[in-house]
Amino acid sequence: MLKIQKMLVGAMARLDETMVMNLVKQGLQMGINPYVLLEEIRIGTDRVGELYSKGEYFLSDLIMASEIFKDVLTLVNQDRVVTAVVSYPTVVFGTVEDDIHDIGKNITTGIMRYNGFDICDLGVDVPGPKFIEAIEQYNSRVVCLTGLITEAFDSMKNTIALLKETGLRSRTTVIIGGLVNESVKNYTGADYWATDCTKVNELCRNILVNNKRIMQSS
Repeated sequence: MLKIQKMLVGAMARLDETMVMNLVKQGLQMGINPYVLLEEIRIGTDRVGELYSKGEYFLSDLIMASEIFKDVLTLVNQDRVVTAVVSYPTVVFGTVEDDIHDIGKNITTGIMRYNGFDICDLGVDVPGPKFIEAIEQYNSRVVCLTGLITEAFDSMKNTIALLKETGLRSRTTVIIGGLVNESVKNYTGADYWATDCTKVNELCRNILVNNKRIMQSS
């Protein structure tokens, strides 16, 4: 089983779609937890992002990685046997205004949907008022703002300020993601920051199901 998982990371990093799909099928047949397979795909996708940062991959490669992930998610969901699934309140997601990067967002929302979360994905370049509309429409307690460029930080800050103006801030937990850290969290006024889908998944589960806040660690 470990061999398949290691091979998955490498195949994803090479953008070998045929190999990735075959390994996922084998893993499912062997009874490997689908979430484990998705995590290996995510790690492979992170490596694609690293290669892009080094100039070894291009934007088209990032898009291809996103498409492969979507195909894997479709395959995993087809194989999934739905039993008693926890019902989570809707989480609002969106790439903030002035930013159009969405690969990380798409991977995170895909995995969260697999884990039973109801997601309202507003897409990219989302202005603050649209986040407010969605939060009010779904009575959401968690909103996730993502961005990969520095201009996105001001958009995050402005959206959070708008939450305060509309009286929604006190009941809405704000998680920021993408190219963020503790300093960006403090600048924007968010509650949490996360750079991978596992952390976002954990944060949302604790907030929405266990009704507790957890210490920020990464």
